[in-house]
Amino acid sequence: MKTAASVQIRAISEYKLSEIESAVDRWFSGIKSSKFKRSKRVLIKPNMLGAYLPSRAVTTHPIVVEAIIRYFLGKNKEVWVGDSPGGTVSVSRVWELCGFQDLADRYPIKLVNLSTHPYRTVESNGHSLKISNALYECGIVINVAKYKTHSLMAYTGALKNLYGLVPGMVKSEYHRLHPDTRGFADLLLAVYLAARNKISYTIIDGITGMDGAGPSAGKVQNFGLLMGSESVSALDYVASKMMGFQIKDIPYLQPALVKDGILPSQISVPRSFYNYQLDADIALVKLGKEGLKYLPPIVSKTFKKVYYHYPQVSDRCIKCGVCVRSCPVQAIAWRENGYPMVMRDECIKCMCCHELCPIQAIDIHKSFVARRFMR
Repeated sequence: MKTAASVQIRAISEYKLSEIESAVDRWFSGIKSSKFKRSKRVLIKPNMLGAYLPSRAVTTHPIVVEAIIRYFLGKNKEVWVGDSPGGTVSVSRVWELCGFQDLADRYPIKLVNLSTHPYRTVESNGHSLKISNALYECGIVINVAKYKTHSLMAYTGALKNLYGLVPGMVKSEYHRLHPDTRGFADLLLAVYLAARNKISYTIIDGITGMDGAGPSAGKVQNFGLLMGSESVSALDYVASKMMGFQIKDIPYLQPALVKDGILPSQISVPRSFYNYQLDADIALVKLGKEGLKYLPPIVSKTFKKVYYHYPQVSDRCIKCGVCVRSCPVQAIAWRENGYPMVMRDECIKCMCCHELCPIQAIDIHKSFVARRFMR
């Protein structure tokens, strides 16, 4: 059975609370679910990847979250805001730097650390998953993602944001168990299928976003878009297409649409955004290692000798040790000079170090051929 889906889009050039509130109020007012109206507790799940200032465009901007908070407080709901930041970073530091502690100081909300909050084990799409209990303790769940490229998955938005429902360092363990792109995409799909019936609405903060070497070391871009939908997969399809991706570039997207019974051609968007295209740099993340699977084995083997890329610690490193502690396969070790080093033979290219480095000191080293393809 095919399902109709619609995606709402607003052109918003800056983080002006009144404009974002207007969009949120209109979109939420159109939700017909009786559960949405009668439930008393709300979980807002933003992207809190790490301790980054909002201007870095790595995490969901606090003003977008503030607009959602104000909407639900106005409806006399109890509001939780929670995520499980990546790696070993201090959650209180994340809340402070990302602007969420300020929200908690100004509004009667609860900040929830999904890394330490109780979890339950669920079976989904052939995977046994640990999922935060907060997902099940709140009758309304608002998924609030950030609009970015991603070095492993090509694109990160609505569906990938749900990976933060997995508690703490369990996420790193899942990276270790599913090191290749396709395997990890299958895991993300399983997380989505476990959570999708609990997600009331999803918003992507694309007022500022990131292209290039996302999700944390890319270039900040003013995309000027706020997007929303009751369908996670439809929203990701529209948002990724506007960034320049094809559906085959994002390995979990087609399966998610199929599971949801959604035909891309049947997704409705505002008329002013038909065939809308951003000027985004996606070359670096678009041609990943999975692209080689279409080559004959003998050609692929030869090509891999000249086409490769891997994370490398730069001279910008401040020896904080986040990369060493966060690597799921312990492929980063301390050298005698006190700096960490990526051991190429053990690296699974999950890019966790690149993603979690607080000062973007992990570069992606590319061979000459890779640089030609990834220009």
